[in-house]
Amino acid sequence: MCMHKSAPVGEVTPAMADGHGALLVSAARMYYLEGMGQSEIADIFGVSRSTISRLLTTARDRGIVRISVDEYDPQHHELERQLVAAYGLKHAIVVRSIEGHDANIRRAVGYFAAKLVSCWIRSAGSVGVAGGRTLGQLINFVEPQPHDDHLNVVQLMGTIGSAPSSVDASELSRTLARRFHGAFHTINAPAYMDDTRSRNALLSHGQMRSVWEMFPSLDLTLVGIGSLEDSVFAERRVIAPHDVQALRAAGAVGEICGRFYDARGRECVTPMQDRVISIELDTLRAGKEVVAITSGTSRRHAINAALRSGLVHSLVIDDRGADAVLALASSSSVAVSGLAAIAG
Repeated sequence: MCMHKSAPVGEVTPAMADGHGALLVSAARMYYLEGMGQSEIADIFGVSRSTISRLLTTARDRGIVRISVDEYDPQHHELERQLVAAYGLKHAIVVRSIEGHDANIRRAVGYFAAKLVSCWIRSAGSVGVAGGRTLGQLINFVEPQPHDDHLNVVQLMGTIGSAPSSVDASELSRTLARRFHGAFHTINAPAYMDDTRSRNALLSHGQMRSVWEMFPSLDLTLVGIGSLEDSVFAERRVIAPHDVQALRAAGAVGEICGRFYDARGRECVTPMQDRVISIELDTLRAGKEVVAITSGTSRRHAINAALRSGLVHSLVIDDRGADAVLALASSSSVAVSGLAAIAG
């Protein structure tokens, strides 16, 4: 025989609340409008705090309590318009920062931009994914949903270091494919090989070639942007000090998919160029839609160079990063205008 635990004497449960509508309304008003604590309300009615908690849930479920919050637009549309105009972008998403509450701006950018980028993914048949810290936050906030058609998610670069982290292209690609019930096409290789010969031998493998052949036809490509000083490669000490010196001497200002480029968006000619396992910059530039997802002001020169040279076609960033990039765009325009006037 099943035994049913009875409520304590004087206890009013949500199931009994059908005949105690006044109790639901009273408890809800005391809690939501008068600011009383649940324990204080429980003492007044002679019930437990857990019962008050359940009554408040019941009040919300039945529509007795209707919570509304003022509309908040997380996007800075004016900065978006300025970025599109300054660089001829297809799209720009600029996430507002809240003064004094931007300790994790990457997470904020990822959270607020995830829904918009999800719409782009849903309309794409194939998506290429690189590594990146802000990109990683965005993909973490993408809600699981079936794709309208079969989605191919393609890893764009090898793994950074011997132990893949949550921001590696392999992990982000796998996560995105799972969220959209798509197919994951992986590159089982490190981001940098020891030498050119071993890199070329690996790229000649049939499995690697099959992934490489997907790069030019991607509908959507999601990448991060790093700099010589601020990138996952620098953070995880994947590149050696002599590599950093060579890159600096070659004029490196930015990095996408482990490929470092100069202020004109040209890949820097160093020994690293022949050891990297990733999509080539010229293939990126010729892609249908390449979206850079980044944040902060420290990579402004890298972002400016990528946008001006057409390496990326759309940008997701925070408002402070956008301001910093636009300041560079403005100074570059002034400099070009001055040179033109002198030449005239």
